[in-house]
Amino acid sequence: MQTSTLVRLAILVTLSSGACTEREEDSLLRRNWGECTRNTECGSGRICRNRKCVDAPPSPSGAALVPPAGMVHIPAGEFLMGSNRGLSLERPQVQSRTQDFFMDRDEVTVEAWEACRRAGHCPEPRCDQAGKPASAPITCVNQEDASAFCAFAKKRLPTEEEWEKAARGVDARTFPWGEQAPTCERANFAGCLKPDGPDTTGARPPGAGPYGTLDQAGNVWEWTSSSRRPWDQESDPRRLQAGHAPPPLAGPPPKAPRQPFFIIRGGSYLDPPMSLRVSHRLLLAQDFYSRALGFRCVADPR
Repeated sequence: MQTSTLVRLAILVTLSSGACTEREEDSLLRRNWGECTRNTECGSGRICRNRKCVDAPPSPSGAALVPPAGMVHIPAGEFLMGSNRGLSLERPQVQSRTQDFFMDRDEVTVEAWEACRRAGHCPEPRCDQAGKPASAPITCVNQEDASAFCAFAKKRLPTEEEWEKAARGVDARTFPWGEQAPTCERANFAGCLKPDGPDTTGARPPGAGPYGTLDQAGNVWEWTSSSRRPWDQESDPRRLQAGHAPPPLAGPPPKAPRQPFFIIRGGSYLDPPMSLRVSHRLLLAQDFYSRALGFRCVADPR
């Protein structure tokens, strides 16, 4: 799928996302897909994993918090997530929290993906990677492919809460480096390079986040493990309240179940500065792929 399609789909998703409020959307998701959408919905001592509330793991010892090579430690605690001034998918700003976790400092590279592919755990990327440096981020992989790589590496994809906590810390900053407007020294976005592919990972240290992650703004979008239910007019509670009943069972055959949609974060080398804000989020179908979409992994302390 071409990157231009990513841009068009992102615009459509952003425009259509206003059909349900955040609270209505979460209610629908819990009713139809599981117990929770955010950690804060699970109560004290519990977190949301795979749409179910589970007991939070115990806090590890200090020695266990030394991150593995190539990863950084994101400490447990509360932070402000979202924005009251952003697009509809970013609102409202809420108090969220995470447990301790480790996150890859850099986006997963072509070289790392190739090692997984040779081991038989990862498929061929869905578009040609020839000519890309080994240290460039792998792209053209869908959400399921990204999950498979993280499992191979004994890690997992981050939830969007974890992704945003790593990118903005606890001071509700607008960009990983703070409040200053994006520059090509800090991030790779539209106009910084010729638009034929992302830069090598970690090439812009001044754009580091509060815990040391690189490229969480620009370069390539990143998959998360957080899914959202796409708006469906037949189940929109506002339409039902207004007397628009769902179609009768004797009517047309029911629609085929829609595949999951997942949150992507971070913006890419093709996007304008506003897409680099840490609260910016878009929805994509699980099987979507693009030359401007990659990922990074996280791991739980043991």
